[in-house]
Amino acid sequence: MNLSDPFSTLHLGGLYLLSILLVIATLGFGFFLGRRARRKGRAPRDTSVGSAVAATLGLLAFMLAFTFNMTAERFAQRKALLLEEVNTIATAYLRADFLSKSGERQARALLAEYAAARDFNPLLIELPEYLRSIERSTQIHEELWDIVSVHVDEGFDPEKLKAFYEPLNGVIDYHTRRVEVGGRYQIPPPIWMALYAITGLSMFGIGFQLGVARGGSPQVALALALSFSLVILLIADLDRAGEGFLTVDNSAMAELSASLQQRQLEAKKSQE
Repeated sequence: MNLSDPFSTLHLGGLYLLSILLVIATLGFGFFLGRRARRKGRAPRDTSVGSAVAATLGLLAFMLAFTFNMTAERFAQRKALLLEEVNTIATAYLRADFLSKSGERQARALLAEYAAARDFNPLLIELPEYLRSIERSTQIHEELWDIVSVHVDEGFDPEKLKAFYEPLNGVIDYHTRRVEVGGRYQIPPPIWMALYAITGLSMFGIGFQLGVARGGSPQVALALALSFSLVILLIADLDRAGEGFLTVDNSAMAELSASLQQRQLEAKKSQE
């Protein structure tokens, strides 16, 4: 989350309300100016107004489709990265068997703890707890890599060691990707501003056309406001990894964490 970006920090309900107010305000202002121009006899031809409104609506449709596609792709990427991270952690846990006995015990204990640290509900976790989880994850990376370094210094079989550190590299890589894609890669503020500007101009054009043509109704204005604002809300929801209704299901990581914890308990019992 970019705390300096108001579009990523504003609550989704507030963003939806802001969108509705923008649409209603610009639509009403355009209707007021169009009706005043008609009363003073300075109203332009309806065909010219209609062409301009159609052009702005086409541009708005393009911006909405472009922004929605951007967020939908990132949402799909977040889901794929979660599954890849789960598979890589599980592979590293299994391949810890190639290490020495002490290295195997240490690595598997750390990987089980790592899976538990990565198992959290993005809708329930608070920011300080999330940051602590990220910090502990990076510490576990270093501790796991220290195990590899010790094996190298001891002249351990390089082929066996390679079988472990390759998935370990994947664990570190997917952690970085998930943090960046899930927490930092969001729609840039200039795109948000352009989207809202084009939305406002399009609604102004529709309102002006309705005012010139002696038409329009509050029901139509409200329907337009709700529909366009709903699309913008959907885009914002897809853009945020830890808020809203559209979040990545973390059950795969939860199942892995439970499985590794169970294996650790069984391993401790067998040693007793």
